[in-house]
Amino acid sequence: MYKFVAIDIDGTLLNSKGQLSTRTKDAIRRVSMSGVKIVLTSGRVTSSTKKIAEDVNSDRYIICDNGAIIYDRHENKTLYEAYIDKEVVLNILDKCIENDIYYMIFTTKKIIVKDLKHMALAFYKQRHHCRDEATGINEIVYGGRNCVEDVEEPITRIIVCDQDRSVYNSIVNKLKSYKEVDLMIAPHVSKKKIMDGEKEIFLNYSYAELLPKNTNKWSAILSLINKLNIKPNEVIAIGDNFNDIDMIKNAGLGVAMNNGSPVVKEVASVIAPSNDKDGVAIVLERYVLEKNRYYA
Repeated sequence: MYKFVAIDIDGTLLNSKGQLSTRTKDAIRRVSMSGVKIVLTSGRVTSSTKKIAEDVNSDRYIICDNGAIIYDRHENKTLYEAYIDKEVVLNILDKCIENDIYYMIFTTKKIIVKDLKHMALAFYKQRHHCRDEATGINEIVYGGRNCVEDVEEPITRIIVCDQDRSVYNSIVNKLKSYKEVDLMIAPHVSKKKIMDGEKEIFLNYSYAELLPKNTNKWSAILSLINKLNIKPNEVIAIGDNFNDIDMIKNAGLGVAMNNGSPVVKEVASVIAPSNDKDGVAIVLERYVLEKNRYYA
């Protein structure tokens, strides 16, 4: 019987419009009432993940920044945190500037960007304008090396992007030499459509994330389930993107969304309907609520 469900947010829990369906919210409520823990496990920052966890009334624990932070909503405190040393960040930033590649540096309070391009533009247009009502997203600031040098809060991750695949591949190969961080490479070109007033803007870019060493969603899940005396084979993990691969591959039941990346589907035990067809709700109903009824 499963005791713990880790659910990614974007592309998984939320539909393509960034909304939560009534059926999914009801399924989470019923699963939580059965005693099974529903833990949101996201690449989003803590404030954003916390807001959505409150909206769906999931478990007190949330996993944020792709596993760099475990947060207890009831106690309002961080239980686990992993950060990148500032000197390492500055060395990586120098490499980005030297090769004229785009960067986003995430701290616990803000996101430092070169300018609004690629992922940062999508991030801003889709989330930043409604942060108070919906996402709680951190402040986006513009800056280079001096700005990062002056940062006092910890740095959780770095994202590099470029529209030119050859330029991107070149810098990613250079970033592999930094042994103090883990490099998570998106295997596909990200394609997004965003709205600027009534104008449609199409974005195509490649990106990779640099995270604190030995940090990913599954490592954070292991830390949390060890605290809760839950076994790995009692975990369901549901996701859609390459940052979900480790948890989907190692959980007792790994679930990929039908709208997910092909590389994620390859490692999953189950392919759920898409996020626009209540895939998360269907998984919870079939593998938790029906199973619990059977064992009751």
